[in-house]
Amino acid sequence: MFLVDDEIVIRENMRTCIDWEKEGFEYCGDAPDGEMALPLIEKLKPDILITDIRMPFMNGLELSAIVRKMLPGIKIIILSGHDEFEYARQAIRIGVEEYCLKPVSAEDIIRVLKIVSAKDHPHEEKRAPAGVADRAGFLGDDLPDQPGIDRAGYMEFLKVGTPEQKETHIRRIAQDLRNVDWESSLYGFFLLHDLTVSVFREAKEQFGEHVRPDDWLQEMKSRISSIRSWEEACAYLGRLAELFWHWRSQASDRYGALIARVKQYVQEHYGEEGLSLNDAAKHVNVSPSHLSKVFSQVTGMTFIEYLMETRIKKAMELLLSTGAKSYEIASRVGYQDSHYFSNVFKRMTGMTIRDFRKRGRVEPPELRREGGRH
Repeated sequence: MFLVDDEIVIRENMRTCIDWEKEGFEYCGDAPDGEMALPLIEKLKPDILITDIRMPFMNGLELSAIVRKMLPGIKIIILSGHDEFEYARQAIRIGVEEYCLKPVSAEDIIRVLKIVSAKDHPHEEKRAPAGVADRAGFLGDDLPDQPGIDRAGYMEFLKVGTPEQKETHIRRIAQDLRNVDWESSLYGFFLLHDLTVSVFREAKEQFGEHVRPDDWLQEMKSRISSIRSWEEACAYLGRLAELFWHWRSQASDRYGALIARVKQYVQEHYGEEGLSLNDAAKHVNVSPSHLSKVFSQVTGMTFIEYLMETRIKKAMELLLSTGAKSYEIASRVGYQDSHYFSNVFKRMTGMTIRDFRKRGRVEPPELRREGGRH
């Protein structure tokens, strides 16, 4: 028997408060939601699945429908605190054996399990007994090696990539997914579900009120469930990227005027040594914390990084167009400590001030962003 329920108290009580061996059952594992349950169910192949209905991202009915296709002989028991006909109707359509309303006692569970286990399922297949999973197994730590996706590379591409680069970058990032069996294994679907949750979470954190995951979850889940090839998986990752950029564009449109004012303020005051985020926030009449968050969302860099980049660019112009000493230029761009200015200049340009002047070219090298002291 395998249990899926997002309430940890229910999982722990079910696991520890029933003498499973005495009752003639083996408790082979549990999971807090459908997406974490899928690879474990595929591995353990339990005879009976008990699942709650209301769970994050993939609910119990969706999980049951997928598992029914994967393991036609599995027997499914639905637990729910929602006494609604529609849930029961969907459960019957999927082919679940029992539909129980919470709260249920240990006696109720044992009674239902014995009833279900005694039934002959029309699609019953002979399978080797599922192995016992330890606590690490419940979390998926002992799953066999599987093809993966460059998650860090994909998330970074969402932040700095462009639509023109989409196809090339995604095909490279998702190269290992070529080895996924999209017809008979659920691992690829689990991987994309998990990545989608991470992208939605990142978007919500970056773009706040502009992101409404509930408006898009159903469409994205439907797209995932229809994937049958690597090319279709890449197309899905492209659609997910477009959605992220859509939210980014909405945030940029709303705060564009505000950021423009902040940038103009920096251009006019970069030479002041004590210039800070607080000064800029006061100038545009918003809180420093709000400005910090919005500035990063829209520009992709922190306020301090932008200030430092502005100062170093101005210093580069002065170094090439005047004969001023380095300490004089440092002072003019807001650095009273000339030694610190020299260190910052080298870190961001890759050259010393002397080498930069010797280079004698107007085209500046690409600056390296770096936070910290400004």
